[in-house]
Amino acid sequence: MKMLKAIIRPEKAQEILAKLAEAGFSAATRVSILGRGKQRGIKVGDIYYDEIPKELIMIVLEDADIEKAQKIIVETAKTGKKGSFGDGKIFIMPVERAVTISKA
Repeated sequence: MKMLKAIIRPEKAQEILAKLAEAGFSAATRVSILGRGKQRGIKVGDIYYDEIPKELIMIVLEDADIEKAQKIIVETAKTGKKGSFGDGKIFIMPVERAVTISKA
């Protein structure tokens, strides 16, 4: 098993979750977060925003499903044909074990 964590633009979250569910990946956790990437925030006029609103989507998948889920997120999260700074980042890490509390 692996955990996929995707940091994305807030306006893309619902569409990504819907497309993941259509593909059979309905279990997900979504958290509103603040952060910045390589762009180091954004300046609008005289105001500098050091932290930008983002959404974090976390899903745990079988190893064989990671590529499919990653592709869905990348294709849906991109702005424009090539994407742009701030579209997001995906992290994939191993999961040693998952325990369902109601069945433990």
